[in-house]
Amino acid sequence: MLIGYTNKLSVRAGENIEVKVSSDFSSDYAADLVRIFSADPNPEGPGIDVRRVSSNFEGAYTSVAKSSRPGSYGTIPFGSLEIDGDATFLIRFQPRLLRDSPQVLFSFIAESGGVVSVSIQQSGLKLETLAETSAVSFALEIGRWYELRLAIAARGLHLMGYDIKTGSRCFEVGTSAPKKEAFTKLVLAATPQHGDQSAFTAFFNGRLEAPALLRGEQLVERLLGGPVAEQGAILALWDFGIDIPTSHIRDKGPSRLDGTLHNLPARAVRSSRWSGQEMDWRHALDEYAAVHFHEDDLYDCGWETDFCFDIRPDLPSGVYGVRLRCEDAEDIIPFFVRPARDAPKAKVAVLFSTFTYLAYNNHPRDNFDTTYIERRNAWRAYPHHPQEHPEFGRSLYNFHPDGTGIQFSSMLRPQLNMRPGYLAHVNTRGSGLRHFPADMHLVAWFAAKDIVFDVVTDHDLEAEGSKALEEYALVLTVSHPEYHTARTLDAIQDFVAGRGSLGYLGANGFYWRIATSEVFPSAIEVRRGQTGARAWEAEPGEYFHAFDGQYGGLWLKNDRPPQQLVGVGMSAFGPFSGTYYRRTEASYDPSFEWLFDGINDEVLGDFGFSGGGAAGFEFDIVDLSLGTPPEAVVVAKSEKVTSGWHLAPERVNWGAEVNMPDWQASQIRADLCLVPKPGGNFVFSASSILFCGSLPVNDFNNNISKLLENVVRRCL
Repeated sequence: MLIGYTNKLSVRAGENIEVKVSSDFSSDYAADLVRIFSADPNPEGPGIDVRRVSSNFEGAYTSVAKSSRPGSYGTIPFGSLEIDGDATFLIRFQPRLLRDSPQVLFSFIAESGGVVSVSIQQSGLKLETLAETSAVSFALEIGRWYELRLAIAARGLHLMGYDIKTGSRCFEVGTSAPKKEAFTKLVLAATPQHGDQSAFTAFFNGRLEAPALLRGEQLVERLLGGPVAEQGAILALWDFGIDIPTSHIRDKGPSRLDGTLHNLPARAVRSSRWSGQEMDWRHALDEYAAVHFHEDDLYDCGWETDFCFDIRPDLPSGVYGVRLRCEDAEDIIPFFVRPARDAPKAKVAVLFSTFTYLAYNNHPRDNFDTTYIERRNAWRAYPHHPQEHPEFGRSLYNFHPDGTGIQFSSMLRPQLNMRPGYLAHVNTRGSGLRHFPADMHLVAWFAAKDIVFDVVTDHDLEAEGSKALEEYALVLTVSHPEYHTARTLDAIQDFVAGRGSLGYLGANGFYWRIATSEVFPSAIEVRRGQTGARAWEAEPGEYFHAFDGQYGGLWLKNDRPPQQLVGVGMSAFGPFSGTYYRRTEASYDPSFEWLFDGINDEVLGDFGFSGGGAAGFEFDIVDLSLGTPPEAVVVAKSEKVTSGWHLAPERVNWGAEVNMPDWQASQIRADLCLVPKPGGNFVFSASSILFCGSLPVNDFNNNISKLLENVVRRCL
């Protein structure tokens, strides 16, 4: 396999970018720079259009196979404190997954590299040393909290377990082999693989809390949840409720034996002490002093950089890719180039939804079957599917093996579905593209119309705020700008307030609130709330982000409904199948003559490479009660929606009147909307994810293409 990723998704001309590649070929691979104009592999569509650009990194590179190592864990070096005398280790754990194979709760590493570990499995617990293994049969319950006490003595080890809810002892086991070496490191939720302390295995799926290390054998019965021990007996006392937004493990004991969490396990989660009286972790740190580990957590593949290069200062803004080729394999790693800081800007910018790309990163969609493979092969589409490569992690739409929803997604790994030619759907009319490949229909349209544009991304808005949009007359979104932070919404809102025009060319936009982090700059976090079209829901009491402490869920429930920003908001979702819009009577008002200049059709977009029509898959509608400005005008509405559609959960009202079938059916529509602004600018909202898929039809000569051209040229 030949695959790679970059350390950034967006870069300015004149800045640099790092490229990390894994190649399991024996021969060298070739690398060069391409500009991407189209990413549709459909033989009847615009095709895949990538054009080589001269670059200083072009050449041959040595193939090196690199592995991805998912799984979260913690490491705590003991430094000068060697555990060579009698001591007791305490820790609380909550199993979330039980298997026949062991999951290690913790490991002590000896000076020689030897390991003492405690693991759980379906049959019970196991205490293991280099010299001896002791097991105890016990029926652990998923979701129940237990406490372990491991007495570490020269004559051997002794482990006792307690049920925290009842306070009763439920098992004990020991070893007779004497302890001969001092311990130098503690590993949480994993154990070194074959003695290699840079690689770990047997990851624990569940929560750990309140590890502590005491001087002497502290196995005296005590009230669970009470004081750990007399202050003088404490060697280390680790509190996971400290520095929750970071990877730090903080020790409140006298030696300050701090540690590090790896691969971004979940924090700000309920501990054994959660009372249910406080939902915001910032107000009850002791009730959220747990860490949830998963065997498939992945923040950074950790691949070494193969090469880095400077973007030429005069390189035009656009969508580019690092192309890798070796024998019959090829991979193109897309990234976005903005104008140099001192370069003139175009009048129009396209805002690429890099936060949404991350949210869906490596989402397998459960469609990897013979039909998919046949279509992929026939079209010579992108050859890799996330289902084939779980080692690269999953999306925010998937579950961990223990059934909990995935909350974090990072760019520091190959993004298989952010590739030219990647197919999302095959049992549909048209090309079946989503996200990045589908959004390139808009880039192909700009090339066909010979209109210059700049690119900007969600990451740029997060970093620079409204400054990233200065000097543009028009900003166009792509097909699905779903995930946003407060800062990105503020930037767009300020841009429109400053007399900039906005074209919202999708649907289900500005929907989920996410958090970013200076500590983990390559990741985003989502906490899915108690409503919304969601793949999973956060557990009770866990709706506040660990990254920033803010309430998650829908922007609608954070009092920023998208109707206030773009006039429309999410109403319904259905099959990946498109229909058309029909112009409303209001659209014939002379004030909209410019918008429909050159369009004589009443029906718009009854064609397209996304589902066969411009209106489909997910819809937005106007709603005055949620903030649609009264001056907003619906100039076209969708018709003939197919079966299989559903109202967005947040729109379902169980009142007797509004929940009638006729009312529900009326909400399943797309409102193509124009919102005039006092400064002469406007917001244009397509209200359908499939809108841009109609642009390439008939060599970009059609009424949807003309409609967009009128929007753009109005601002030029």
